[in-house]
Amino acid sequence: MVGLIRGEVPAERKGSGSGDGYGYGDGYGYGDGSGYGSGDGSGYGDGSGYGSGSGDGYGYGSGYGSGAGSGYGDGDGSGYWEATIPALVARWTEAQQARFEAARREGATIAFWRSNSDGTPSNGGTGPARRAGDVEQIDGPLQLCGRRALHATLAPEKWRGDKVWIVALFGEIAQGDDKLGALHREILGEAWAVENSR
Repeated sequence: MVGLIRGEVPAERKGSGSGDGYGYGDGYGYGDGSGYGSGDGSGYGDGSGYGSGSGDGYGYGSGYGSGAGSGYGDGDGSGYWEATIPALVARWTEAQQARFEAARREGATIAFWRSNSDGTPSNGGTGPARRAGDVEQIDGPLQLCGRRALHATLAPEKWRGDKVWIVALFGEIAQGDDKLGALHREILGEAWAVENSR
C-alpha cells in the first residue's frame, strides 16, 4: 500500500472509483464559575415644597334633537271616555258606588246616555224622565235602530243632551258606530250636566 503524504497522486495510481463514508461525533463539556460582590453606600435627602394653582374654564354646548312618535287610540274617543268613569263614580254616594261595582261584577257593559235637562230622552227618544236608580226593560227582539233598544254610547260627545248619565246595559248588546243598545238598562248615576247643549 502506498500512502501519499504530500504532492500529486502518480498517474499510474489515478483512476476512478466510488465510496461511502460515515461519521459520528460526540462531545461533552462542563463549566463552573462563582463570583462575589460587595457594596456599601449612604445617602441623605431633605426637601420642602410649595405649590399654588389657579384655573379658568370655559365651556360651550349646543344640541339639536328631533323626534317622531306614533300611538294607538280608539278613533271615536271611547277609550278616553271609559277612562273617566272611575273618577265620575267617585263623586257619587256610597250606595251608588256600591251599585256600580255590583253591576260590573254582574257583567254589565258600562256606558253613557244623554238626556234633556229634566231627564227625558233626547236624540229622538220618548218616555218619562229618568233618574239615578231607574231600571228599564223592553221586549225583544233587540234592534239597535228603531224602538227595540235602550240606548247608550261610549262617545257621549257625538250626541245631544243637557245631562250625561252613566248607565249599565245587561244581557245581549247590539253595537253600531257610536251607539250601543240592550233590552235591559239601569241608570246608575249622573256623570255631568251641560248647559244649552241643544
